[in-house]
Amino acid sequence: MNKNIKILLAVFAVLITVYFLFFRTGEKVSTEKIDAKLFVADSSKIDKIEIVKNSETILLEKVNNQWKLTKPVEYPADTTNVYLLLRDLKNFKLESVASENPVKFSSYLDSVNNAKVSTYQEGVLLGTFILGKSQANDNSYIKKPEENRILLASNLTASLFTRSAKDFRNKFILSIMPYSVNSVSFKSTDSNNVDFSVTKDTAGKWNISGDSVSFSVMEGFLNLLANFNTDDFIDSVITDLPVPTFTVTVNAAGQPTVINLYKEKSSDPNAAPSYITQISGNKQLFRLFGALASQLMKKRTDFIPPKQN
Repeated sequence: MNKNIKILLAVFAVLITVYFLFFRTGEKVSTEKIDAKLFVADSSKIDKIEIVKNSETILLEKVNNQWKLTKPVEYPADTTNVYLLLRDLKNFKLESVASENPVKFSSYLDSVNNAKVSTYQEGVLLGTFILGKSQANDNSYIKKPEENRILLASNLTASLFTRSAKDFRNKFILSIMPYSVNSVSFKSTDSNNVDFSVTKDTAGKWNISGDSVSFSVMEGFLNLLANFNTDDFIDSVITDLPVPTFTVTVNAAGQPTVINLYKEKSSDPNAAPSYITQISGNKQLFRLFGALASQLMKKRTDFIPPKQN
């Protein structure tokens, strides 16, 4: 292959790339020179992020050096998801003008997850942009509220900013160190009629009414309690909770922790079960779906398999 053909193939490859990046919408991309940054952010100094999506406002604020969700409810924030926002707000760049034709703006803006993002640093508004659709990977279309054009931004992942409020809440709800647990009691009011306790003797061995429980089986359950997270939150006040469907009482270091689970009623008989969950010493109510709740609602046979005939 001679040198000229190699050059032509290289040019052709570049043109194909440009086409897929900028021209497949059917609209030519402006070659107008634009600033590389919408604003210059220091992720360690950003102290407030407001996301307005449809009728929901999500407000994340750094309070006493700790991130909190302050709207629509006040709750400790999931810092993993917050740090992903901070990363993008610091690193995203403006690559080009994607459109200056208002008729075609709907091709770039998402009518469902069309989020308006405002970033504050040390109490001062750095900037606001309307987040549109993803273009590819971590590229997204954005629009300044005061401008009549669509911009293409790189290093900006739209899906990180369009999460629901509960995704920004810290789902951690319980931590009991396995070594501190002396006994765990299980009791139900449903047809299973569960009522037993697993206790640790002075030698550190576990048993149910004298019958030995495998260390590995008990360790698996206790490790669940060491870092227990909820599926969802219930923010409404419920004052007329019935008798719990299932109760787990964990005695650790002389301090009992009571976990009550109330099966929620559903109009759909085929729907997966869910449980309102109440933990002693915590005013917040949680929702556990069937798979997670079942890890708490143990039967005796979960610890000691029935004997084979």
